[in-house]
Amino acid sequence: MYQVGDTIQYSSTGICKIDAIEEKVLGKIKKSYYVLKPISHSNSTVYVPVDNEALTSKMRRILNKDEILEIIHSSSESPDIWIENDTERREKFTDIIHSGNRKDLLILIRSLYLHKEHQQSNGRKFHIADERVFKEAERILYDELSYTLEIPADEVVKFIQENI
Repeated sequence: MYQVGDTIQYSSTGICKIDAIEEKVLGKIKKSYYVLKPISHSNSTVYVPVDNEALTSKMRRILNKDEILEIIHSSSESPDIWIENDTERREKFTDIIHSGNRKDLLILIRSLYLHKEHQQSNGRKFHIADERVFKEAERILYDELSYTLEIPADEVVKFIQENI
């Protein structure tokens, strides 16, 4: 169970502080909720029912620097995950985004980056759907790495490259 003051990664919302755990009555049902305040959107609030396993499973503790370095090192040895079939690729990549597995996110970003470079070198465009997934995966992973490492988000790629 998480505590008030914990910093977590919540699904695609990003880095959040647990501001409170409070009870709310909706209809006739009284439930306890985690009250999350996204770091990047301080005027937003996300309520997650404490007893909803499907939603609380999307709450993940923040990685520390050693864990980040381990993910960077281990992902460099993993094969790319490009899938030619558009539908299969979209499903697989969406699953990776929603899983929150940071190593898989890093491999996804690398795979999309390499495919984008390949497309451009052959005079072809990168699919818009792939670009959206690429940006979303970068945002989710780079926000967490930036927060933990206390570096600007635009320096995360450099950090990764220096630590491969």
